[in-house]
Amino acid sequence: MGSKYESLRETLRQRAKREFTPGAKFPTQRALMAEYGVSLATVERALRDLVADGLLMRNQGRGTFVREETGAGKPAGNQIALLLSRNVTCNAHAFYAEILFEINDRLSAAGCSFAYFYTDEYGTPRELVHRLTAEGRFRGAILINRIPEELAIEFKRVGLPFVVVDNRMESPGICCICGKNEEGAAAMVEYLIGCGHRRIGFVSTPLHTSFLERYIGYCNALLAHGIAINHAVVQRFFHYESAEQDLAKLLDAPEPPTAIFAANDAMGIAVCRVLRKRGVRVPGDISVAGFDGDDISAQFSPRLTTIEVPRRKMGRTAVAALLRMIAGEEAESVMLPLKLLERESVLNITLQ
Repeated sequence: MGSKYESLRETLRQRAKREFTPGAKFPTQRALMAEYGVSLATVERALRDLVADGLLMRNQGRGTFVREETGAGKPAGNQIALLLSRNVTCNAHAFYAEILFEINDRLSAAGCSFAYFYTDEYGTPRELVHRLTAEGRFRGAILINRIPEELAIEFKRVGLPFVVVDNRMESPGICCICGKNEEGAAAMVEYLIGCGHRRIGFVSTPLHTSFLERYIGYCNALLAHGIAINHAVVQRFFHYESAEQDLAKLLDAPEPPTAIFAANDAMGIAVCRVLRKRGVRVPGDISVAGFDGDDISAQFSPRLTTIEVPRRKMGRTAVAALLRMIAGEEAESVMLPLKLLERESVLNITLQ
């Protein structure tokens, strides 16, 4: 992969200088895939490097363009680095799509371009930060989701303005933009208890960042009502590809849950599908709730009760905080309130 993308990158570098005038629109990713017979990932990585080098620029909704200044070593100007963990995707309907689209729109409106980087592509945190700060190409950075705290500390050390999105870090001086995950999870458990459920299961992939906070909120709400944590109905290592086996622990427990709270909507829908395959009715036999407020949660049948995360506001708030920091002002962390959406996947058993 490395040699192929590097070869494509240098081919596109020479092509941009030779065939395109400053400001001209560059071919689309899909056109480049077809022309060079390479994968989307290879094209994306090659273009990201050329954006980072200041040769190209991206404009959300319009495409990729050759920069006005294409000379070697010239700074890119108002470039912002977007640093992503591998689970972040901008595919339509994915959790981070709305956050990234809003970030891109706000940066474009402020006259800034952006370049994506996956944090595992460039060695150690210090090596990555050195790459981004070399020759003054970037004015700031936005770190999204499961970013190592060492990377944030390295940005702080070199003095490059940055904000962290959807990941709460406790180190002083780090501006984090997050949802109130613990509070939202606790609100969901309170709601389920109010509907008469006391055996409430929890399903999550391994507990990192926001999922860990949601699990803590789940536990705290149960304990606040005098309900012990029953690990027989907790699955913290759920895998989509083995959903039936992973959920068997909960569903075959001596006292199975009357409600299952999933750490996000995708898992909630996976739970519903496994239950349906077992002939278990949702919500007639077991209620199911999710988290995030994804579009798919409202399109599934039954519509999923969930906690809505204000993702567009998260993106807007992150850009506003970063621009203040670039201007030399201080920016404080922001915890955004979440909203419970009551739908058909939860049954109030107190009314039966």
